[in-house]
Amino acid sequence: MSQSKIQLKATRADHIEFRNNMQGSGQLKLGFKYSYNLRHAAPGMAKGEISITAEDKEAPEKLSVTVKQSGIFALPPEMPRDEAHLETFKILFPYASATLTAVTSIAGVQGIIVPRINIDEENIYRVEFKPPKPDGSDQ
Repeated sequence: MSQSKIQLKATRADHIEFRNNMQGSGQLKLGFKYSYNLRHAAPGMAKGEISITAEDKEAPEKLSVTVKQSGIFALPPEMPRDEAHLETFKILFPYASATLTAVTSIAGVQGIIVPRINIDEENIYRVEFKPPKPDGSDQ
């Protein structure tokens, strides 16, 4: 299934945390952490929440920035949940990445470019299975 069948209805930066305690110039060894969760609200609707953290691997107290971004998606009702998870991540990731780059650029630090990850080839996501209720509904 292609992303074109998924519609991003809205997105927003929900939380930004930025710590800059760098003294003068120096070289950083950046590390990145990612998390993503997709909650199905109603048939055909879901909310994705992505978190990206960039920090100095050796001294996170020097520089650390976290962006939490959410998106509301309209999904084809027949789309499997694991596929929806992957495809909505691909759509929302550039928004969170751009927010993190903008925040660091405006703050006087060289803009941090978040490396793309190929979620299709990574075993980094978890699908939570919730058994259907006795009445047959899945929520």
